[in-house]
Amino acid sequence: MGQTSVEKIVAEIRELPPQDRLKLIRMVVDTLILPSRPAESRPLVYGEFHGTRMSDEDDFKIAEWRPADREMNGA
Repeated sequence: MGQTSVEKIVAEIRELPPQDRLKLIRMVVDTLILPSRPAESRPLVYGEFHGTRMSDEDDFKIAEWRPADREMNGA
């Protein structure tokens, strides 16, 4: 059975010096990484994520961050 085109490429790559192989790796990685776009942020809408019941004021109070005194002092 014959080699696939990828196997042929790999065989050729093995003949390259290490520096050229690293350069090739960088070039291939650059084709795989998509430019990232930051997600749009928007304020939380009251009641937006309701399930069997709507969110209420108690849910927001539970979700609030309440740092302890030592967290506020950098400990």
